[in-house]
Amino acid sequence: MRLILLFLSLLLSVTACVSSPPKHLKIGTGSRINVLDTHTRFYQNKMPLGWVIEGADADDLFNSTSHIPNISMVRKDGFLGVHIQSAREDFILARYLQAQMLVSPYLTWRWYVSEHKSQHHPVRLVIGFYGGDVKSPPLQADQMVWQGENLPPFDRILAIGFDNYGLKRGNIYNMGKVKYYVQRGGIEQTNQWHFEAVDLSMLYKRAWPKDQTGNVVITFIGMSAQSNIDVGGMTFATIQLSR
Repeated sequence: MRLILLFLSLLLSVTACVSSPPKHLKIGTGSRINVLDTHTRFYQNKMPLGWVIEGADADDLFNSTSHIPNISMVRKDGFLGVHIQSAREDFILARYLQAQMLVSPYLTWRWYVSEHKSQHHPVRLVIGFYGGDVKSPPLQADQMVWQGENLPPFDRILAIGFDNYGLKRGNIYNMGKVKYYVQRGGIEQTNQWHFEAVDLSMLYKRAWPKDQTGNVVITFIGMSAQSNIDVGGMTFATIQLSR
């Protein structure tokens, strides 16, 4: 529920003005984008260009003095990836993008999922979209300039997750403004790497059938963690968007 409230608050404040840090990055367009690759590293006070953290203090997420870091670089079975551990607060780690969904609809990634006891794993892959809602104003170029803070504009959120039962695979759940898609499930599928692939355009049409898909832009892709008494983690090794 807190994660839903976080997304709702972001929807209301997406155009808020913030002070600009010294580094800026204008987000370009492309049909093949390595969102997360083997060269991407996340360390305290050293975030990769184009990436932002929303919902929690970055220093707390990287701190490992009293608990497993909520964001850390780990190696599992030969793959180096970024590990996302659920925290006391909801948070999102995401990269700015500007990709036409119908031009680059295919999303692939590798994830290593820990065991969990709740229905939905607290860590998910998240995608932000903009333009499908006819009420949304046109996306402006100055809104797609990364300044190290705040998510880019979005009017739709899709979360892709791991559930407690494999038979739930393919289901889409309504979670307020968030649509949650079950990519995989079952305890027997945990503690190992899986390579996944989805067609975002097909999932989008299922989730929001009345939207104008030809106008949809993917504005960010990342990972989110929901605060939960049942802690859990996932490691992501690669994330790629392609035609």
